[in-house]
Amino acid sequence: MPRTSRVPRDEARKIELWIKKQIVGAGSNVTEVTRLLNAKYDNGETPQVVTQQLKQGTIPFWKVLRIASVLGCEIEWKDK
Repeated sequence: MPRTSRVPRDEARKIELWIKKQIVGAGSNVTEVTRLLNAKYDNGETPQVVTQQLKQGTIPFWKVLRIASVLGCEIEWKDK
């Protein structure tokens, strides 16, 4: 499977801040989210890997959906 290219640094930063804002807004942090992900999906994730993926703009969408799920949220597409 080909490696996904990274998004531009400024766009990655916006995504990182948006996801972190959602995590903090849910009263959590990346370490706690990682613990919840591991408990629910048994994937052996580390907070460092999640943080690195956020910073580099390489976090897979399936992981974002799982983060939303463990926070009791869902992601909804809506027209602008």
